[in-house]
Amino acid sequence: MTKQVIALMCCIALAACGTTKVGLTYAPPATVSKAASSNPVQVGTFTDSRGEPATWLGAIRGGFGNPLKTLESDKPVSEIVGVAFADALRARGVAVDPGASATRIIGTIKRLDCIQIARREGNVELEVRVVAAGGVVRFAKMYSATRVDGSLLTMSAGVFGSVDDLRVTLEATLREVVDKALDDTELRAALQN
Repeated sequence: MTKQVIALMCCIALAACGTTKVGLTYAPPATVSKAASSNPVQVGTFTDSRGEPATWLGAIRGGFGNPLKTLESDKPVSEIVGVAFADALRARGVAVDPGASATRIIGTIKRLDCIQIARREGNVELEVRVVAAGGVVRFAKMYSATRVDGSLLTMSAGVFGSVDDLRVTLEATLREVVDKALDDTELRAALQN
């Protein structure tokens, strides 16, 4: 009987391990302030400088820090961030034109990851730049957010941790950073010039 219980526990532990591909999308807040700019904006490249594989997002970890469930994105993180900025600009009434030669938003992804040991945590840090035609940088600023969800006393940790709950936490953190950037009056002024 004891061998059967141990075998069953090993099967459950192995079944809980693995990599899950998830998508991250931007959804605007219920109320968003429209931008005054009528000029089209190009969303350029967001360079991924995280030092991780292009699709790596994070992991649900066991008590010893060992990864039990790994999260990867369905697209490169640099593409996800660019699409989030384009969607957020459109939500604010700004025309996004990939061929626009005037103003571009580009950036560097310094951090974009999530982890769960007990509570779920999402971390995003982006350097955002507004670049004029000719490559002149009009504006540059770092934006970051950390979001912690859940309780320290939970049964939904470790092998019982939800990949989707951790994805939602990271998605909300990315949305917070994109909204901070695009609602910044200095960045909006740089887009209007």
